[in-house]
Amino acid sequence: MDSAKIRKFMQLAGQGVQERLISSDPKTRALGAQLLLSEVLEYVIRGLGVVPQINGAPLTDPEAVTYEPVNTPDPEEMVDGLADVAYTMYWNECAFGIPLKHAFELVCDNNLEKFVCLPTWTRGECELQKSDWDCGLGISWPAEVAKVQVLKIDNDYFAVGKDSRGKVRKPSSYRPVDLTALVANS
Repeated sequence: MDSAKIRKFMQLAGQGVQERLISSDPKTRALGAQLLLSEVLEYVIRGLGVVPQINGAPLTDPEAVTYEPVNTPDPEEMVDGLADVAYTMYWNECAFGIPLKHAFELVCDNNLEKFVCLPTWTRGECELQKSDWDCGLGISWPAEVAKVQVLKIDNDYFAVGKDSRGKVRKPSSYRPVDLTALVANS
């Protein structure tokens, strides 16, 4: 797996990219948990059509879970747990004949579309005032966006909208990944 597109996404999102195992700060740990579990729940609930229950209460919305870092991270359990997630991901690929590698590339490319490329930008990196969030391109952002920043990555400028938790949110120019042809050819 080539993680270059993920690293670029993380740079654009203002997230640190580490070269060695660290436990990180509580906010980053909570974001990591949210990103991982919400996608797993989306697959389980919407993809497989299975509704998990917690103490008899159905969990039908992947975004309904909240995250609070309360314990000290255990690096060995971090590695073991994520490796187990990867294993079960590939188990699902094999069990259901999912074209995962091709879908992964399409999703990586699509995720980079969450950032608005600003080819004629001349104001440098900055946080935009709400009145400038359209970036001169007619861009709008969802209500949960708390700030829009302009970042420079690889000599290109991009506008990035984030909610109060630091999660990147989709601009109006974003279009969902289209996996219909990939699924039809499986």
